Order: sequence, then structure tokens, then C-alpha cells
Amino acid sequence: MFTVKMPVRYVAEMFCDRVAASKIYGGDKYTDRYALDYFLRGKKTRDIHPETSALIESLLTLLAEKGEKEAFKYVRKLVKENEYPSK
Repeated sequence: MFTVKMPVRYVAEMFCDRVAASKIYGGDKYTDRYALDYFLRGKKTRDIHPETSALIESLLTLLAEKGEKEAFKYVRKLVKENEYPSK
């Protein structure tokens, strides 16, 4: 299967979806590391572009190490820096 690198805004959306799903499915067991642990368990069988995978993993690692406030602050900055120029 052919995979392509995703635009940063879609990777950011994927990150947010993973965090939200982790909170829902993790319930009382949720920690900021929950989404990263889940991501790493499925890494070998996931079929996405290596750069996309690396970016998601780095964002999830940031969440695990620095917490939600810092992770979402960085994601917002990353998206803003990679927006397409307006016409």
C-alpha cells in the first residue's frame, strides 16, 4: 500500500483524536502517557508514512512528558507555522 506524508493540520487532528479517545476508553486509568503507550503497541502493524508516524509519536511523547497544556500549546504553534498562505 502506498502512503503519503500528511499535512501538519491533519496530523494535529489525529493527535487530538487519539488524546480524546484515550480519555474516553481509558476512563479512570487515563494518564497523559496513555495515548503514547497505545500508539507504541500498534506501531509495527500501522501503515502510515514514516514522517507522519514520527510526528505523531513526538507529539504523544511531549504529552506524556510535559502534560496536556504544553502539548496542545506546541500543536497550536506547529499548525500555525505550517498553514498555507492566505490568498
